Amino acid sequence: MKLKVEQILFNEKVNGLNVVVRYPNRGDAVSMLDYINTLSKEKTYITYQGEQLTLEEEKKYLKSQLEKIKSGRTVHLMLFVDGNEAGISSIDLGKGIKGHIGVFGISIAKKYRGMGLGKLLMKLVFEESVKKLKDLKIIVLEVFGPNEKAIEMYKKFGFVESGRLPGGILYKGEYVDDIQMYMKVK
Repeated sequence: MKLKVEQILFNEKVNGLNVVVRYPNRGDAVSMLDYINTLSKEKTYITYQGEQLTLEEEKKYLKSQLEKIKSGRTVHLMLFVDGNEAGISSIDLGKGIKGHIGVFGISIAKKYRGMGLGKLLMKLVFEESVKKLKDLKIIVLEVFGPNEKAIEMYKKFGFVESGRLPGGILYKGEYVDDIQMYMKVK
């Protein structure tokens, strides 16, 4: 499927790798499914800890995200390295009285961590969100307590801790802190 130019936000070499950041399209369900199921098997710092999603579930999720993008309720970006999906990030606006709050999420494939690609993806998703999500005033996120690298990166972007639920996440058989952070946008 040919992409519209406006769907591609970044297309340059980074550390000798061909890096593309773009919005998703209807044909991305299989790639997205493989990506999330690989992360889930790794049991990294994400919601899924070994569970495997089905293609039907991923298609439903993708359809929902595409509808939210079209209606100005989310910014959802995909990172590709040398043609392979290597990361994903989104900011989804809340509903009703929380319609000004964007919930941020990001993940990077293991092979591409520590290369600055997460910072690039964060920068692009924040820039796009400010442009496209008219009601956005605050961005919030949740992070696993042991994920110190992510916490430091979020702080560098301007996030501050707003709360901590001790033992709020069951991670690899152990209860770890669920840390909430926020950043004002406007």
